Amino acid sequence: MPQRVENVLRDLRFEARQLRRAPGFALTAIFTLALGICASVTIFAFVDAALLKPLPYPDASRLVGVFERVPVFPRSNLSYLDYLDWKRLNSVFVSLSAYQGGGMTLTTPAGAQRASAARVSDDFFRTLGVAPILGRDFRGGEDLAGAPRVALISYGAWQTRYGGRADAIDSTVTLNGDPHVIAGVLPRDFHFAPVEPVEFWTTLHPTKGCDARRSCHNMFGVARLASGVSFAAAAANIAGIARQLEQQYPDSNHGQGSAIVPLVDVIVGDVRPMLIVLLSGAGLLLFIATVNVAGLLLVRSEARRKELDIRAALGASRTRVIGQFMTEALLLVSASMAVGIAGAWWSTRGLVRLIPANMYARMAYLHDLGANARVLVFAAGVALLTAAVLALRRSFICR
Repeated sequence: MPQRVENVLRDLRFEARQLRRAPGFALTAIFTLALGICASVTIFAFVDAALLKPLPYPDASRLVGVFERVPVFPRSNLSYLDYLDWKRLNSVFVSLSAYQGGGMTLTTPAGAQRASAARVSDDFFRTLGVAPILGRDFRGGEDLAGAPRVALISYGAWQTRYGGRADAIDSTVTLNGDPHVIAGVLPRDFHFAPVEPVEFWTTLHPTKGCDARRSCHNMFGVARLASGVSFAAAAANIAGIARQLEQQYPDSNHGQGSAIVPLVDVIVGDVRPMLIVLLSGAGLLLFIATVNVAGLLLVRSEARRKELDIRAALGASRTRVIGQFMTEALLLVSASMAVGIAGAWWSTRGLVRLIPANMYARMAYLHDLGANARVLVFAAGVALLTAAVLALRRSFICR
């Protein structure tokens, strides 16, 4: 066995015996570090889910949210007529789709009940890059006023309302008094956070009410950038169209501009700065915990001063002493990491359960919250950095 490996094993056995002889110190140090690691890993899990994990759509970086803009409302709803003009005149999008959240009245044999639903343009799911797992997508023109009424259903609605039966396809459901043919079932993991929860997805079918007035704003846009088109070029193109419409329709479009933002910003919303602040706070807590444990180790080093002097007298090098300190730090941090990760697992689930159901549905990026590879790498990095700080700090003072 190589000498270096033998030294490491000997140090591990020796330091494990030393910690067993001081259970009060060991438990205090482990609990203190575990608290800091638990807080850091818990918050990072949320940061990873919200800010680092890509959206669950093909080539999601090309997806943008499209809005109108007025001075008091930088991300304003679109009017249906402006949306049609933007769709027709733009030269930067592969597709531009519209959507509108809100419930509908579902007629059942037991009577009328409220159902979660959304209205979308016929190319909405093609823009996102999502295809039904059963049946078909909306066809071109099915969102027009005179087209037959068609609906897609979520996987959850398919299971709860239709028992997962294949004959749900081509069956008829009555929404807001109008019969709709169910054309398809969406994938189990599909979600579109801005309008969730949604059971029934119907086509727009513009009416003579709000949809017919350019001054009435009741929907939002999502678009996929064309290949080679930059975000800035797309924003400039849409801004030019907005100026053109403002001149063409001064009564309804006066002072009305445009705004496009990455779709991830639309979905995450205002959570980003809050999560960054929380992660900074958790990092500060871990730093304080590390400093406190370093203080405990220094006190413990004074009690072992004679042992260290004897080791030095027998020819132990500074590198060898630092290696022993690192071994002790790794033992403490390894135990703390195991406790901290277990605590983070329970903490993340406890925090998620505190989120109201409707709000949680709009935070679909949290549905797969857990210890994935990025979170585990972060936890390992935190543990190694903490161990290094403890060992080097102790060796510097005890030289």
